[in-house]
Amino acid sequence: MCPVAAYRAIDNALGAYDQGTPPGQDLASMYWITTGEVPQAAASTALSLGEPHRALTYFSAAAAHPDPYAPEKEPRGTSIYLARQSSAYLALGDLDGAVDTAQRAVALMGGVNTARGSDTLTGLRAEFTQYRAIPVVKDFLNETA
Repeated sequence: MCPVAAYRAIDNALGAYDQGTPPGQDLASMYWITTGEVPQAAASTALSLGEPHRALTYFSAAAAHPDPYAPEKEPRGTSIYLARQSSAYLALGDLDGAVDTAQRAVALMGGVNTARGSDTLTGLRAEFTQYRAIPVVKDFLNETA
């Protein structure tokens, strides 16, 4: 059973952000979050609650958002969200989608060295190991070893 109260709170937060201050008029203190990051956080939450389909819906909304979470500004954060998106694809058995998304996450982390980002990618690689006999996964694991 899906946690109705959690999703109601997520939908309320998304609605509030959609009706809030336009991105260009945000307070300087809000530099660390964009309205486009809110659906990313919702997606990650849905994945943690065992709802990979819902997570992918939120990830798609985040990518199409007019104020997206920009990879050029936040490569580490974007990489972490891409790793979560890859996990959602894995949970649904979409290995091609999972590998494609994981490759994008790895590419973004190329010049960024942080414990949280590295731990996330290490954890993602571990999720892939059960599929290591599948060629696309085997190639990914070899490329990122």
